[in-house]
Amino acid sequence: MTSNRLLGSGVVIMTFIAGVGSARSGSGSSIKQDMLKIERLHQRDKEATLSDSADQLAALWDKDAVRFHTSRPAEIGAAVIYANDKQWEMSSGRERSLCGDFEVQDIQIAGDWAFEWGYFSYKIAKGDIESIQYGQLMRVMKRQSDGTWRFARVMGLPAASPSAVVLKHPCQ
Repeated sequence: MTSNRLLGSGVVIMTFIAGVGSARSGSGSSIKQDMLKIERLHQRDKEATLSDSADQLAALWDKDAVRFHTSRPAEIGAAVIYANDKQWEMSSGRERSLCGDFEVQDIQIAGDWAFEWGYFSYKIAKGDIESIQYGQLMRVMKRQSDGTWRFARVMGLPAASPSAVVLKHPCQ
């Protein structure tokens, strides 16, 4: 598997909530609670992505999640996503995640669903070669029965150049 694992995963995708635009939910206090829980998901996403661990990444996905890729069919279901991530993790000569940043531009909360979009950059190494990738990301999160949030749909679109994304803190 190539760096598309990162592009499509949302779990690449690293996160610093830099610019949360707006959120809507039932009450002011529940908005704040939801935003804190979503921020925790972002922190876990960053940690899991930088660990390159399929087991850590698996904990971020809703059981019915879908991960979209630009170059292959969608992965449907957390079990399929996990199996693909595990295969990638076990492959020899794979790339390693070195850095990542995701800057949220907007989050909308609608009941048990949340929608966000933003820009990302990440740095990977394969052997002695390092590269930095840039792109745009849209993620849909679903509130779980325990009140936590997990990724339900994730789509990353690679950018042709760094100038196609607006990041305050890109990977260097």
